Amino acid sequence: MELRQLRYFTEVYRTGSISLAAENLSVTQPALSQQIALLERELKTTLFERSKRGMKPTSAGDALAEKAAAVLASIAELETSVRADEPLRQVAFAVGETLAAHFVPALLVKLRTRFASTRFKVIESNLTEIKAALKSDEVDFALSPEPLTEAAYLNRYLIEDEILPVVSATDALALKGADWQKLKAREWILFHPGSAIRKISDAILKEAEKHFEPKVAMELRSVAGVVRCLEAGLGVGFISNLSLTDKLIPLGVAELSRRRQFYLAHKKKNDKIRPVADAILQFALGHKEDGKAR
Repeated sequence: MELRQLRYFTEVYRTGSISLAAENLSVTQPALSQQIALLERELKTTLFERSKRGMKPTSAGDALAEKAAAVLASIAELETSVRADEPLRQVAFAVGETLAAHFVPALLVKLRTRFASTRFKVIESNLTEIKAALKSDEVDFALSPEPLTEAAYLNRYLIEDEILPVVSATDALALKGADWQKLKAREWILFHPGSAIRKISDAILKEAEKHFEPKVAMELRSVAGVVRCLEAGLGVGFISNLSLTDKLIPLGVAELSRRRQFYLAHKKKNDKIRPVADAILQFALGHKEDGKAR
């Protein structure tokens, strides 16, 4: 068994996709599939169930993921401790509002422990600001709600969330159920037009009914503001499932929900942040497993 195989396995496990993992690892899909098959052959067990939906880990795959994470974390710490060059004094990164509220706080605790001599600076930004900050080198990388299509950037899959319609737990729709006809007449609490979630929610509403114009009661900039107003029963709105509270009920209308993927994006030539980027991706894997447990 090689460390390379463990890294390949971990990336497939984390992304649930051969294509995404191959892109992140800068290898071809056939080469990656071959290494996973060799690892399964050596371990004499099946690590993934393959389907059109992706790579679903078996119980053996889950068990290996836990051990592989520990091995790779130890190797990363070893590399950091013996590296001759000066440690990073500061790392800056941009992040959207949802991850800033629900992913970054716990991430920073881990990063500050792991990289004790490095100062981390976080800038909450929308997608336009993220691109500008990366281009000007104001930040070293970004946790972006979309992959950056410019050739200069490398996008590595981070985590996934779901944008869905919700109401207050005291709303009649939460008790009796909802459909599009009931929802369309309600007042809406939406994010401001420049936000990533608003872009998604506008597309959802447009697909639900052509030329539909929602009765917008509020357009808010902060995740906390949207959540509090929805909890108060002031309307219907779209939020990330990462933002759900026990005072909010997601409405089970499948055609009104969308899954999206976040990426760790940085310039391809920015090798200095590799240890930090790897640590963030490892944290994201743990975040995914915590979500399964809940």
